[in-house]
Amino acid sequence: MSYPQKSKKELNNKNKISLLFRFSILFTVLIALLVPQYGYNPVIEAHVTIRHYRNGILIGTDHHPGVLTNIGADFIEQQISGSASTTNAIYIAVSNDASTPQVTWTAIPNEITTGGMGRAAGTYINDGIGQWNVTKTYNPTESGSCQLTGLYYASSGDYLLCADTFAQINYQGGTDTVEIIWSLSVSGA
Repeated sequence: MSYPQKSKKELNNKNKISLLFRFSILFTVLIALLVPQYGYNPVIEAHVTIRHYRNGILIGTDHHPGVLTNIGADFIEQQISGSASTTNAIYIAVSNDASTPQVTWTAIPNEITTGGMGRAAGTYINDGIGQWNVTKTYNPTESGSCQLTGLYYASSGDYLLCADTFAQINYQGGTDTVEIIWSLSVSGA
């Protein structure tokens, strides 16, 4: 039985690819070793601002740092690593649950889905290098309360990027608006 002979050109190309692969692994290892030593540690921050209006007049505002979830951190890693999904983290939801957000959450508990307060796409705005926000203004059609919000990377399902609590809002249907602004940033510390 005879085997096809590879040309020198095919062997050279294979060697070049192998060498390039080895170099990329070496480069990755060096970066992994040098980054902590020289103090460059990327930081991702999430903050949320809530504004409550009645008949167009601001009656309350609240601002807090948010909690980045484990699956949210994995989502960001996938976006950076090249194995990104095609969805964007622009979906905002609310709840009246008083639970403290946990990094292990995949969804906010007891998400409100009715009365004009269901999960919906917010508006993305670039605020500069490594800074952006997602804003959603709700116009409730029913009266109710909320005190928890989440930013998701899907219009439905358990895909929570970050979450936070705020001072409870008692909104009235037909007269109130609730504006939620998730501000996010990535920087090197």
